[in-house]
Amino acid sequence: MEENKKILMIIGMEKQLEQTICRAANIQPEDTLVLKSVFPDISQPYGDLMRDIITLVHRNKAEEIWIVRDKYEQTADESISDLLNRDKDLSDRMQTLEYLFQNCSPEFTQSSIDEWLSPSENVAEGVQKSVAAIRRHPLIPLHVKVKGFLIENSILTEIEALNKNGAR
Repeated sequence: MEENKKILMIIGMEKQLEQTICRAANIQPEDTLVLKSVFPDISQPYGDLMRDIITLVHRNKAEEIWIVRDKYEQTADESISDLLNRDKDLSDRMQTLEYLFQNCSPEFTQSSIDEWLSPSENVAEGVQKSVAAIRRHPLIPLHVKVKGFLIENSILTEIEALNKNGAR
């Protein structure tokens, strides 16, 4: 790797994932910047996670962004919205938010509160959506390469990106 070339890695919450990725890709930890994210997909193109990505890319002159997730990453058996709906007060608030999602489309990119709270159906799809969202963001420099990977048994596999229409 070129000297001073930085890679911003957006990874899951698993312990030791950063070290496993560095070994699998044969890169030095000091050449990486790491953001951890619970879900594999970026749900808001102008949310906090994207702001952190933009800030790190510009401050540290990152030349690549990698979204890397464990292929067998655990997904929740029960949706977050189901858990929140058990609480009466939160259930009422969720109905208010659902109204906003249905009627304030410019502010919300998802069509419902459940869609916003739930990750993609599978990890690869979430990574693909994140790669697409970062690539088309106007504040990410055009020279920055954005790639998606799945890791399985310490082997990194690049996954196919989605095109502008969301297809592979």
